[in-house]
Amino acid sequence: MAKNKITLNVLADITKRINGGNFSNSKEKALIVFTGSNIEINKKVQELKRLKKNNIQVSLAFSFMAKRILDTYSFIDAFEPYEVYGEEDIFDLENILKNYCYVIGPNITINTLSKVSLGMIDSFVPNIIWTYLYMGKKVYLDFTSVKNYFGEPPKNGEIRDIIENHINALKKMGVIEIEEGNYIEKIVNKSKSPIFNKDASESTIFNKVITERDVMNYSSNSKSIVLPKGTIITPLAKERIKELGIKIELERSGGR
Repeated sequence: MAKNKITLNVLADITKRINGGNFSNSKEKALIVFTGSNIEINKKVQELKRLKKNNIQVSLAFSFMAKRILDTYSFIDAFEPYEVYGEEDIFDLENILKNYCYVIGPNITINTLSKVSLGMIDSFVPNIIWTYLYMGKKVYLDFTSVKNYFGEPPKNGEIRDIIENHINALKKMGVIEIEEGNYIEKIVNKSKSPIFNKDASESTIFNKVITERDVMNYSSNSKSIVLPKGTIITPLAKERIKELGIKIELERSGGR
């Protein structure tokens, strides 16, 4: 496995050199995680390649089964990633969390879905997804592979309900569902959308959960943020707010 990891990163390094190694200059950095499903995978890869045109640099992460089912070398050629991760990088989650704004999972399997839903984070990709959700960072997942095991929806009602319950659990945790055809619209618009509605005198946050990325996207000369009651600020967002010297105010009943 270590030898395979070295080979994959050598290929990634070559593509990085060809592209000028501009990872640090890219405004946004995304980690695309692949699990062991090949349902419509080529179409999904072609759609995700458009991230580059939106100045979003990507790295790739492969689960144990993904490396055995998918053509990882063709993916590296298609995405020209900065870095390639595998199961052995489960101990490097802290650095991964720091380096990437959000995670994208185009081919999530029932194995990964159920593990995250139940908090069983004993393998690489479920651990990444859980960590990002735990820290209030964005996770975009396509559930098509789960809903179409062997290429078709479940005939068993109980199994269908189990799948839907797991999907709903992840959505409640903060997962944003994406589907083929709306990847770029969902990811680019969501990740770049401002969290503030500004008028001439003040800034008001309309998001219910404020993440570090939201704070980084805040572009205003105002150093005071008005939060409606019930707004949740993630730990990383709190740290960033403190670093930027932004003052937090609570919105009064009926407005300010």
